[in-house]
Amino acid sequence: MPGETVSTIDAILKEVYAKPIQYILNNKIVARKLFSKKQGSWEGRRVRYPVHLGRNQGTGATSEGGTLPRARNMTVVETQIPIRYNHGRIQLTIQTIKHSRSNKGAFDRAMTMSMKDLTQSISRNMNRQMWGWGVGILCYVNGDPGVGTTITVDTPGGVAGATHGNRFINNGMDIAFVNPSDGAIRAGGARNVNAVPAADGTTFAISLAADAAVADNDYVVRASTDTSAVIGDTSYNNEVMGLLGLVDDTTYLTTLHNISRSTYPIWRSPVIASVGALSADILQRGLDVADQLAEGNIDCLLSHHSVMRAYQTITESDRRYMGGDLNTPDAGTSRAKQKDGVFGGIPWKVEKDAPYGNLFAIDLSNFTRWVESEGEWADDDGTILMRVQDVDAYEARYRLFENYSNDLPAACVRWEGIDATLIVAHSE
Repeated sequence: MPGETVSTIDAILKEVYAKPIQYILNNKIVARKLFSKKQGSWEGRRVRYPVHLGRNQGTGATSEGGTLPRARNMTVVETQIPIRYNHGRIQLTIQTIKHSRSNKGAFDRAMTMSMKDLTQSISRNMNRQMWGWGVGILCYVNGDPGVGTTITVDTPGGVAGATHGNRFINNGMDIAFVNPSDGAIRAGGARNVNAVPAADGTTFAISLAADAAVADNDYVVRASTDTSAVIGDTSYNNEVMGLLGLVDDTTYLTTLHNISRSTYPIWRSPVIASVGALSADILQRGLDVADQLAEGNIDCLLSHHSVMRAYQTITESDRRYMGGDLNTPDAGTSRAKQKDGVFGGIPWKVEKDAPYGNLFAIDLSNFTRWVESEGEWADDDGTILMRVQDVDAYEARYRLFENYSNDLPAACVRWEGIDATLIVAHSE
């Protein structure tokens, strides 16, 4: 066919870009926003204050002329809340900065986009930490991987369960394997994750073969780099105190902020284990126990979406669906638009990082977020951008120093082992 075609004039055709960069990653957070913020008075690396854990038992009825109850004392123990440090950094060559400095040359400034992405990534990681107990476990190794590059995993976030073991593993992440018996990093050091299958939820791949020392049930944790070889260069035992530690009996954490739950039972939260199918009775049972133990005034319920769905099914048969137009009946609820659920007038919020099979009832009056650095770009010397040694490039660092406390764990409740249908929906 004679004449010009698209292929022959390709060099003179322009490409039209209709939209700016679309940010598609899920950055919605819930749990962290619930804590009341307090700019803490830090002493060294800790906030310290007394907690009233026991009443004076020197009371009693007496007879006329009888001996008075002997003088006793109340029990006060000091709680100590350590600072936890979260960091992130970006690095750009001068060429990257210059080539993307105008709308003509780029959709967005590389510096602006990188800074926005980093703060969102830190928020995402902090949100995951909010549901743990400070240890930093992403999952367990499931079976001996030998010296292969495919790692099979389970127990996402350190919570028992075989489904979606790679839930908190993402491509590009540096990870390390920790021996659960001694808390030491396994021989061979850290590795970089280079593939996370989206469908099966049970494996991930690393760029360098696993060391032979890696074993079944090893902890998988974040590492600072893919060459980290000591436990201090990982997140292990360095994360903020999350809800599985703040609302617990001793399942995950025996000593919370310097106070032993074995010694002081009031420092425990009631935990209803092996729930199975949800019912109104078992939910009310937990709320009643919190009231009996510590006059808990529950402000909200928190769970993963799957637990909320399990709750919705217990009222399914009693629900009546009526719409303005019966030709278009609506079988849904307000949850279809991701609005809060409700139980007995208590708001029920869902969170993507909440542990599977768990439900939390929270008395927020006792929850505090202790802040030393409220999320900031390091500019102590007057500039955010720092020159990289021996390279024509610049670096910026973001930091967040804080931790969380619960002054009355017995006023909160956790249900665990709830039957719910899980869907592997891997979030970056």
